[in-house]
Amino acid sequence: MSQQLDNHDLATKVSLRRYFLKKYHAEPPRVLDCCQGQGLVWRLLRREFELSSYWGLDLKVKKGRLRIDSVRVLGQAGWPEDVIDIDTYGSPWKHWLALLPNVRRPLTVFLTVGRGGPNRIRLGREEYDALGLTLGRVRGMSGSVTHRLSGLAMRYTLAEAHRHDVRLVEVLEAVTNGNARYVGVRVSPLTTLP
Repeated sequence: MSQQLDNHDLATKVSLRRYFLKKYHAEPPRVLDCCQGQGLVWRLLRREFELSSYWGLDLKVKKGRLRIDSVRVLGQAGWPEDVIDIDTYGSPWKHWLALLPNVRRPLTVFLTVGRGGPNRIRLGREEYDALGLTLGRVRGMSGSVTHRLSGLAMRYTLAEAHRHDVRLVEVLEAVTNGNARYVGVRVSPLTTLP
């Protein structure tokens, strides 16, 4: 049985965020950390970068933290943050799909896609939907087929942005030494909305 490791490849996570902060955030960013955990990633980044604001959310109970489902927050219009960090142990796609209808200005999003080992990859409903596959028909699919589909699934799920008139400005995946995939995405609405 594998143990979930918080910030397994910390240097890679920090490096990916550093790249996007330097490139796109001349002004101090407003950060929404959807899966805060211990808050270590942003504690380290605060040593290098000034933040205009930081709001950490998590479903896990911790003294002094607001326990709330960040998918619900992203599904609401009007949040002011311009950096969204979605570092789940599993699938970030519910978060991604919840935020897309609410993109009103350029935004940087960090996604951690947890996978487990190559023989334990499972795709979520959001990924099957993006691929145009019916979940009921693919149950019991071999691990090797699911493994091959996982790369496509990420591309197709990211591309759901076009359904909301959101442009993918830059997508960058960091090289990691584990099974998780770390992706930074810069998005912008196709039109400026009030």
